[in-house]
Amino acid sequence: MLRRKSQLQGDTVKPQANRVTLERARLMQARMLALRRNDKAEAATLDAQLAELAVESPPVQSEPTEDSAALLAKVNERNRKANHEAIRRAELQEAERKRRERRLGTPTALDPSARLRTVPRMFASRYGFQTLPIVTL
Repeated sequence: MLRRKSQLQGDTVKPQANRVTLERARLMQARMLALRRNDKAEAATLDAQLAELAVESPPVQSEPTEDSAALLAKVNERNRKANHEAIRRAELQEAERKRRERRLGTPTALDPSARLRTVPRMFASRYGFQTLPIVTL
């Protein structure tokens, strides 16, 4: 049935590898079943078929992949750098906008909730009062 399906789909090299993997899994499962039934002849036949399959197409060694923690660390670092760069650009644009407004003399919109700029004054020094030292008991 798998061969028929692969013929209909017109498998290329990679699907051929998938077919071999599926066939190897099917043979291993049948071998385990034969061993559980104590059917030594069938187990030997399946062993021969597995050996033949291994000779025809040796198992492909996959590349060692990085663990997910390392991949997530790389993604986090990349995102952190991108965020830092975006913030820096936004701050530069805001500073440039403020500079242009000051140059053009464009009045800024009054924001009633904004903090008032104040200049601290020392009244004691203006009137000649002396400040008393704080004494703790």
